[in-house]
Amino acid sequence: MGSCSRADSEVDVRRSIAITCKQMQNHLPRHRERLEAAGFDLVVPTLSGQQFNTAELIDIAHECVGIIAGDDDLGRATLTGLPNLKVLVRWGIGTDTVDFDAARALGVVVRNTPGVFGDEVADSAFGYILNLARGHHLIDAAVRRGEWKKIEGVSLSGETLGVVGAGSIGTAVVRRGLGFGMSVVVHDPFVQSGLPEGAVLVGLDELLTRSRFVVLTAPSTDSTRGMINAASLRKFRADAFLVNVARGDLVVESDLADALRKGALAGAGLDVFDVEPLPVDSPLRSLNVVLGAHNGSNATAGVMRASQRAVDILLEELERVESGSHR
Repeated sequence: MGSCSRADSEVDVRRSIAITCKQMQNHLPRHRERLEAAGFDLVVPTLSGQQFNTAELIDIAHECVGIIAGDDDLGRATLTGLPNLKVLVRWGIGTDTVDFDAARALGVVVRNTPGVFGDEVADSAFGYILNLARGHHLIDAAVRRGEWKKIEGVSLSGETLGVVGAGSIGTAVVRRGLGFGMSVVVHDPFVQSGLPEGAVLVGLDELLTRSRFVVLTAPSTDSTRGMINAASLRKFRADAFLVNVARGDLVVESDLADALRKGALAGAGLDVFDVEPLPVDSPLRSLNVVLGAHNGSNATAGVMRASQRAVDILLEELERVESGSHR
């Protein structure tokens, strides 16, 4: 996190806050009065795509002292172009779009809202698992074509579920797997204990070779980006399914598509992609993949929880910064 180091002359700028996260915008009526009562004007731009780019953010938030951001480009160029910014709250969990070195150098406090929708994303992960296990997506498409397809599905009870990443989302996926009667193995190099009873920590290679269903819930870091690639996909069972509710860049999509075409993997459920929205020419569209729209956390209870937390954090941090008490 950064500390307050911007020039004292900037304290008198117009106090405005930008809300660029679409989910937060949807719930803004619940929080507008509180934010305005604290002395802030709100900048609420219309978002037509997945996120705002650098040029758009600089135009939108040039005068802002605070931002509640979504999947926007929050790199060095963006932060440098926002001379009045004091506090950046990344709505949700992921902070991979934030340049923390630039934020520290510029004195921008960066926070996120961890642990606010573990259950919601875990529910979504199991939605993908159930679709893949029973072929609901394939049956639905067939019935719409006038067919009456019968697909022999997979019973979850007794199968092995592998969860990569044991944070709040991963732990919630583990609990659901145990509830379905699955054997659950987990890989997380930063976790040594504290998993739900019945889950077992294993190495990544062992998880990939044992699991019928592999769920990615790890953050996007230097060590996880591209972790599902041609080499790791060769370790999967041919009857296995991959589910990614984490970040798109954990998977090398061309390698995944190649494995699916060759029958080296039975199918996949992807809520996230390396490029979003998913390009129209992506080969994943024609394979046994349940396609999502980076929507795993977007359930009412979770959005309300994350939005409340984002406002709390923003106001707390701005008060500290502007009072000079932030360290």
